[in-house]
Order: sequence, then structure tokens, then C-alpha cells
Amino acid sequence: MNKFRLGLIVAAALHFSQAQVSQTLALDLATYRALYEFEPARVDQAAQSKPIDGRLAYEVAGSECAGYTIDSRFANRFSDGEQGDRTIDLQSSTYESSDGLQLEVTQKQLVNGEPADDQRISIARDGISAAGKGDIKGNKPKEFSLAEDILFPTAHQKKLLGLAQAGATHDVTNLYDGSDGERQYRVVTFIGKRRPSGTYDTDAKNPALNDLLKQDSWSFQLGYYPLDDKQAEAPEFQANFNMYEDGVSTEMLFDYGSYAMRGKITRLEMTTPDKCDGTQQRPASNTESTPQ
Repeated sequence: MNKFRLGLIVAAALHFSQAQVSQTLALDLATYRALYEFEPARVDQAAQSKPIDGRLAYEVAGSECAGYTIDSRFANRFSDGEQGDRTIDLQSSTYESSDGLQLEVTQKQLVNGEPADDQRISIARDGISAAGKGDIKGNKPKEFSLAEDILFPTAHQKKLLGLAQAGATHDVTNLYDGSDGERQYRVVTFIGKRRPSGTYDTDAKNPALNDLLKQDSWSFQLGYYPLDDKQAEAPEFQANFNMYEDGVSTEMLFDYGSYAMRGKITRLEMTTPDKCDGTQQRPASNTESTPQ
């Protein structure tokens, strides 16, 4: 499963109206480049493939008016016993329009440097609460429909930040991010208490994060349940992370079931958002950036 978003199940007690969604879509996110180092946090004894380490290069470009492009490259090394070590290199570029009506995803996977899979996904719809149409091109081409209440990744991130700032503690959102073909997810999120600026010791000791320490942050726990399996009792994928007011995450825990990986930020470069002066264009993609 290809899940690496910076982008947990109980019944939703919080109703998030469409008007509130529209308000959160106006929240400005930071543009930046970051590097994360990963190590195993848990590995089940029965796992056939055991993670060794990983590195994630992550870049956000664009602006509220031009939309956002998120480029990531997640390289993980695994030990496959007698078969030796294996490196899986996942490269992704996602563009989401500022109105939340268009999503384009390009993904490529390499195993030990050899191409293993690729796909290009385009989604379009007429309104935030309207159904959408998706088109997958690549090794397994397909057309599919998008549910009416689906949010895209950046809109979902903005929603969670808006809820955190309002003091909410949990949320349930139906999400499509293009990470797994046509599959759509119900994402249940628990939001921790506000951490006032400069009080999170782990980040305060990291000199790479000086640009963030004047902001408040929150811990988020997300669980992803496939919408096509209404009986699912456990999430298919879980993610925990610490995120600041401008959308930058500094540490992550990705749980894939048979193993979990913990990541910490080691490098951060804040960049300049595109200007909203009427000349803005879709931000450029840079999927070939190598985790170094």
C-alpha cells in the first residue's frame, strides 16, 4: 500500500458543515522543503519483509490562489531474509486546485532502481459537495466515480488545522488522495491539546526548526478505513504526527499493520509562496528530487 501522507475510527460526534469546509479552504499553508529520516518503530515477528530504514523528501509549492503541488519521494530499505535487501522508491506528485475541485496525481514506484509501477490520476467535479469523475492512466487504466462528500488531501489538512485551532478533539472525513488507485477512505482523526509555541521539547532542541518555534502545534492521530468495506473494524493504515499552524509536520509514525516506521525531520527550508497578483500559474512539480 502506498501511503505516505503528511496529509481513527469512532463514530463522529462532531458535525462539520459545508460552510465550515469552505471557510477552512481559505487557510494559507506554508511552502517548504523538508527531509525526514525513518527507522522501524515496530516489526511483527511474522513479517516476511522487515524494514531497515527510510528517507522522505517532501516539498510543498504554490499558494492559496494557485493551488498546491506536493512532491514527495519516499525510499525505504527492507530485509527479505535469504533474498537479501530490497529498496522501494515511491515518487509522487499531487496537484490540488485552490477551490478543491481538481486533483491530479502522478506516482511511480521503483524496486532496486527498476520501474515496478506507475499511474496518473485526474479527478474533476463541479462543486465541493458534488460527485466527481476519476481517470487512471498507466499499468492498470480505469475510470471511476468519486463520492459526493469526498475531500482531497490539502482541503482535509486545512480542515483538521481549523478544527484544532477551534479546540475540537476529533473528526471523521471521507477522503480521496490517489495513493491507492480508485480507493476512497473514511479517515477518523483524534486531535491532541494545543502545544503553545516553544513548549514541545523535541522540536525546541532541533536547530533546523527555528522557523517553526513561534507557532503552536498539535498531535494528530489518523486512521484510514476503506469506504468499500463497511464492516472494517481496524484501520488499514494509521498515521500519527505533530503539525504546526502553517501545516509543517515535524515527526511522524506510519503504521502499516505488520510494521511501523517512525520519522523525524532533519532538514527544513521555508520557501516563498506564489504571489496572488492575477498572474499565478499552477506550481511546478519536482518529483525527481532525491532524498539525500
